[in-house]
Amino acid sequence: MTISLSRRGAAEPFHAMDVLAAANRLAAAGHSIVSLAVGQPGDPAPQRVRDAARRALDSGVIGYTDAMGIAGLRAAISRHYGEKYGIEVPETRIAVTTGSSAGFNLAFLAMFDAGDRVATVLPGYPAYRNIMKALGLDVVEIAHDGAGFLTA
Repeated sequence: MTISLSRRGAAEPFHAMDVLAAANRLAAAGHSIVSLAVGQPGDPAPQRVRDAARRALDSGVIGYTDAMGIAGLRAAISRHYGEKYGIEVPETRIAVTTGSSAGFNLAFLAMFDAGDRVATVLPGYPAYRNIMKALGLDVVEIAHDGAGFLTA
């Protein structure tokens, strides 16, 4: 019996991770490295976050949360958008994910079917293009001349 693997495994790798791995090897070998890659935070987590994590671990009550995220966190995010941006975002419209790539993956799965055409701008975040291709989407790249282009 021959087992065939999904074509998703043939998706182009996210090369920034290769660069990060090489930088980590150099750092482990004693070289001084200044990383400008993959959005890695340069500061530690805030003390109150570390304290809350410690309390949660010490309580022994760690487990699965609601699929959309902890209700109190979603409520706080909703309040933040109202206070900071003047935008009303109901808690029911907020999903907490492990990161932006996980969130985009869920969004792509919800919005598109294999074979759908999806446009993305260049320059853009290559991991999203790779995720879309792995999901069987037909990615159409649209070049941008940079005029008025804003990044996060």
